[in-house]
Amino acid sequence: MTRWERLWLAFEKFAIFFSFLVTFTLVMVPLLVGFVAWLNRDQIVSLKEGLLCDTVTGLNAVLADFESAVITRTVYVSDTIPVVFDLPLEQTTVTQLSSPVPLNRPANFVLPAGGGRINGSVSLELPPGLNLPIHLNLVVPVSQTVPVNLAVPVAIPLKETDLGKVIYGLQDLVAPLHLQEVEEFLGCNVP
Repeated sequence: MTRWERLWLAFEKFAIFFSFLVTFTLVMVPLLVGFVAWLNRDQIVSLKEGLLCDTVTGLNAVLADFESAVITRTVYVSDTIPVVFDLPLEQTTVTQLSSPVPLNRPANFVLPAGGGRINGSVSLELPPGLNLPIHLNLVVPVSQTVPVNLAVPVAIPLKETDLGKVIYGLQDLVAPLHLQEVEEFLGCNVP
């Protein structure tokens, strides 16, 4: 036998062994995996119904809840606000005297029929309870500090905050996983 024939024979044996090894691997490994899966089918079914369905369904629900989530809080405001302005006031009002008002005024009296003039003074007292009409025309300066105590309910949709970008980014990140179709394929929604 020549050297080339021996090499050819060695190659044939190697090719047969390699072919057997590949065939054995391609046939036996799937059969072995299938047999092990069949033996552990209860655990695989419970894994599908438990962990896989719970995870996929939960992730779908969380993504949907994120988009519709609203932050609700009550903000308490306790502060003081300075109020400073000029109030123009022009109106006629009636006021009532609370105590007697004495009046002393100089007066000129003209006597009838050319009788002359008399210089003197008039003294009188306005009694309490007398109603007096008064016309006011003035500017009233207002300078006050007003206390503010409020409970303000606030509702902010999460998608309108900076977290909205994060939510949409997360949805875009998991979109290639087609979680809704995976959920339907696994039959997770079937009671």
